[in-house]
Amino acid sequence: MHQVTLEKGLMVGEKQHLKATLRPLSAGDIIAAMEESERVIMAPNGEGKFEPTLLLSNALMGVNTLRRQVASLGEIQGPLEVEQFKLLSDVDLDLLQKGVTAMDMATAKAMVERGRDVATGSDD
Repeated sequence: MHQVTLEKGLMVGEKQHLKATLRPLSAGDIIAAMEESERVIMAPNGEGKFEPTLLLSNALMGVNTLRRQVASLGEIQGPLEVEQFKLLSDVDLDLLQKGVTAMDMATAKAMVERGRDVATGSDD
């Protein structure tokens, strides 16, 4: 888990929620985000006819995975709903993205360190 303090946060009623707790993604989170990021469009096939085709939006995939990584925002339990997520400022969105990056880097560093311990025979 990783904590991030947002600049504007999310107002619910008269309460401003600024403290976000981020968590790693699970396989289920990724699958759900992919499903939410798909839509059916009519696209031409090789014969000049149109047929239904599944299109994945990379932008929506990013939003849907990031909002799932918000375990909580103040008293609001995550994942955030799309409507709630849209209310965040661009600065807060950037802070969340940087928080996820920092969390991922810390996880990767811990895995490298653990690998070094295994390679050297250390039990720490």
